[in-house]
Amino acid sequence: MNSLKGTLMDEKTLAPRTGLRGRPLLVRLIVIFVLLAAALALPYITTGYYVSLGSLIAASAILAASVNMLAGDGGLVSLGHAGIAAAAGYGLAWSAKEGFELWAQLLVALGLTLLVSALFGLVSMRTRGVFFLMVTLAAGMICYGIAFRWSAVTGGDNGLSGIRRPEAIAPYWTFYFAVLVIFIIATLALYMISRSPFGLVLRGIRDSESRMRSLGYPIAAYKFSAMMLSGFFAGVAGVLLVWHAEFVSPTLGDFIASAMALIMVVLGGLGTVSGPLVGAAIVILIQQVLSTHFDRWSTVLGALFIASVIFAPKGLVGGFHSLVGWIRGRLTGKPAAPHIPKEPKSEG
Repeated sequence: MNSLKGTLMDEKTLAPRTGLRGRPLLVRLIVIFVLLAAALALPYITTGYYVSLGSLIAASAILAASVNMLAGDGGLVSLGHAGIAAAAGYGLAWSAKEGFELWAQLLVALGLTLLVSALFGLVSMRTRGVFFLMVTLAAGMICYGIAFRWSAVTGGDNGLSGIRRPEAIAPYWTFYFAVLVIFIIATLALYMISRSPFGLVLRGIRDSESRMRSLGYPIAAYKFSAMMLSGFFAGVAGVLLVWHAEFVSPTLGDFIASAMALIMVVLGGLGTVSGPLVGAAIVILIQQVLSTHFDRWSTVLGALFIASVIFAPKGLVGGFHSLVGWIRGRLTGKPAAPHIPKEPKSEG
């Protein structure tokens, strides 16, 4: 560990600024308190439709956060995570239809999540860059193909319906609070993983894989472990999404679902803590609310994504933090030095 700290300098050098460092602690606490108060008050100030929408946003944000963990810390962009979520969702749905107890349903979902995550890790742990992306895309499409073709178990294109939430969280408002608590726990867990020695090694691999290999770190093992951790949170999201809809179909694990999770990450802010939530909120609101008033909602989403890439390459959260830093610099007369993202280093 000492050699890692000495050779890779320190965590501040390897990790991109996510907006959490460098901002006054009081301001951060106020923002967190306001957002948490608004989230807790949502069931009391709006209708059941928007509360259900809040549950969907939080569950989708967990899936986006699992993608963000790989892409932000490890530089490993996955286009197949929806397949892992679908595996967990189908495990839960099938065992529920078979009459299993709740603990057994969750155990089946966990087992399938770990199995599929391990398969993802085994086929991708020795790849990087576009090759990692394509391998995860192929693995995700295999999950989609199995869900679509194995109709005797999965129901095929018709899916599995009639899945009931546990009685304790059956009402829409209690389910919302349950999803909110799970989202907060997942976010804190991912944040601690990112700031742990394991996350430090992942960022070292992201910045220079050859250098980390020369230092003796087992690159493939770290990538496999990262996929397992990320897949676990994707499985949690899959269970919550199935409980939310009380239905599961192959669309949960198709390419579009994986692409949307990646769009949420890039739109919100790659490598940021709150980016997945912001991206999920924007995408879900456009999909569910704007689509009822405007047929070409996908055009709006695409235009917003392109504008974000061009004018806010660090995502909306990163762009907001840069704007706040610029305003603070103008007011104090000491403009903050702009953060320039690192270019990927050549492994040649």
